[in-house]
Amino acid sequence: MIRHMSHPQHPLKLTCYLDYQNENVNCLGCQGGFQNGRSRAYYCAPCKLIINHQCAGAPKTLTLADNVSYELFFEFPFKQENAEIKCNICSKKVVTKDGMLYYSLKRDEALHVVCALKSESNNDVTKMDRLSVHR
Repeated sequence: MIRHMSHPQHPLKLTCYLDYQNENVNCLGCQGGFQNGRSRAYYCAPCKLIINHQCAGAPKTLTLADNVSYELFFEFPFKQENAEIKCNICSKKVVTKDGMLYYSLKRDEALHVVCALKSESNNDVTKMDRLSVHR
């Protein structure tokens, strides 16, 4: 069990796909689905909330190779803005409500959590797994 800053109400239990396969849930962090058998995730049964292993291990701040620091947010920090925010790495839309994102105030840039973690690990999946385990 872990306590995660995105869901302070209850501890989250590391579980396997079989425990939540009948739930229609997406990862709290990246909004990714679990229908294809993504196996390891942290789950809150009372709230029907789930966060995959990598998103759960995302650090509060992240500095990428270009020496720019990004802070982890659980929704876009400027709620009054109606602009469509795009990830500075993949150029796809960033979910600005009910999802995690990295944001740099200095550069006014947003990143998907998964894109940022892949960039930090240079797309090395083994390293990404180790990063999420040790955070």
